[in-house]
Amino acid sequence: MSLEQYYTEEGIGERLASMLPPMTPRQCIELSAGEGALLRPIIRKWPRIKVTTCELDPRNVSKLKSSFKGKHYNIDVLSESFESVFLGKFSRFDFAVSNPPFSWRKVSDYDISILEAFGLRDVFSGLRIRSEVLFVLQYLRLMADSACVAFILPELIVCSAAFAKFRSRLLKFCNVIAVAEIGSGAFKGTEAKTYILILKKGESDDSFTYTDVFGVPVTKRQSDFSVGLKELNIGCQPYSDSDGFSIKRGQLSGKACRSLGLPYYHTSGFFDSAIGVVPIPLKSTMITGKKILIATKGDILISRVGSRVVGRAVVVEEREYLVSDCVFRVRLPSSISRNIFLKYWVESCLPRVASQARGTCAKYITVQDLTVYLREFLQSTDENLASATR
Repeated sequence: MSLEQYYTEEGIGERLASMLPPMTPRQCIELSAGEGALLRPIIRKWPRIKVTTCELDPRNVSKLKSSFKGKHYNIDVLSESFESVFLGKFSRFDFAVSNPPFSWRKVSDYDISILEAFGLRDVFSGLRIRSEVLFVLQYLRLMADSACVAFILPELIVCSAAFAKFRSRLLKFCNVIAVAEIGSGAFKGTEAKTYILILKKGESDDSFTYTDVFGVPVTKRQSDFSVGLKELNIGCQPYSDSDGFSIKRGQLSGKACRSLGLPYYHTSGFFDSAIGVVPIPLKSTMITGKKILIATKGDILISRVGSRVVGRAVVVEEREYLVSDCVFRVRLPSSISRNIFLKYWVESCLPRVASQARGTCAKYITVQDLTVYLREFLQSTDENLASATR
């Protein structure tokens, strides 16, 4: 059985420990302890703290017992075993750390009982749920009032619109103390973009500090956490027709483009018509019931998704091409040199795209992300033009 374990690098644990507010906890619990990488910096910070761990892998439980004094349980914390082990111990712990599993799971009757205890069954009414959500709730059951829990969680949970309602409801039970962005690739075996999230149970604080991947701190409000920190961090109004550029996303998959026998552009590059397929004229605005997006000479094509190619940009030099749904078509004012834009993109934007791209598995950028970069480019172009005319 594969447990899909992505172990925490100890440097991340050190950073997590450095973000904690002033306190002197007596008991620390970790429900998915692995080999104890998150516990070591905590014990260095508070040598007398008592440790309790849970771990599904029996080999790791043996390592934990040999490395840390305390109580160590080989149980599935998302099962009835949790209830029997911690009977009489709920609301007792004053500190916790956690790097929970990053995964979807089929909703069980036990999962439903946890969700109902927090009034969240309406939020998660489907057949599947993220394991991270259930781990957060289990910790809240264990923690005393004013206790802190320090999580490492994927971007999907911390920033995505899909979990906005969960984050909003979560703030009824706790407040955010601090959030810090961790760069992609920080965990061996996964490219998941992650965040350190520190919560405090039962206390209200209007603001907290958000630190981006470059180490720049910004003060945020609790409501910012609800709606999604990533969007607020880039700090701009949504893309609109009033912008001096246009952004369109293709409608057809790369496979659909290929099957039509038309010239097309996908994340893997430009392709001519398929041999033996009768091409459909590009003048048609509808193919297989979908509007097609066509790129013509001078258009800029930017890969929207793909861990290896996200953010890659090219200019259409000649001909016309279908644009796949993995690609954005950007049109700039005719006065703007495409070569100047590409140079700016490669030097000023692509490094940020690579480090800040979203997604737990495949990396991607959104229209909102792209809007920020394009507005920055046009602003710098206007400033350079103004300087040249002085």
